Amino acid sequence: MAKAPKLNSQPQVVTANHLASGDVVYLTAAADWSRDIGDASIVPNAEAGAALLAVAQAQAKMNIVVEPYLIPVDAGATPPRPIQFRERIRAAGPTTAAA
Repeated sequence: MAKAPKLNSQPQVVTANHLASGDVVYLTAAADWSRDIGDASIVPNAEAGAALLAVAQAQAKMNIVVEPYLIPVDAGATPPRPIQFRERIRAAGPTTAAA
């Protein structure tokens, strides 16, 4: 089985799920959370994202978000486009209509 490519050198954003609503959210430069990936703070690579991830993990400990992590994005796209298929689905919003 082929291994997934290492994407740590790509521009990155922090994503998580908002604890109260379950929405997919992205960490902004103001250390707030937005449902719009266009509002996300972009760092040049995973190494630079460590500080952003630390902020997100502190908010996870305060029960604001669940399981924050870095995702690679195409920062040249507007809004930034996640590289991985799964993350493109999460960024596009729910795949089912609300009942």
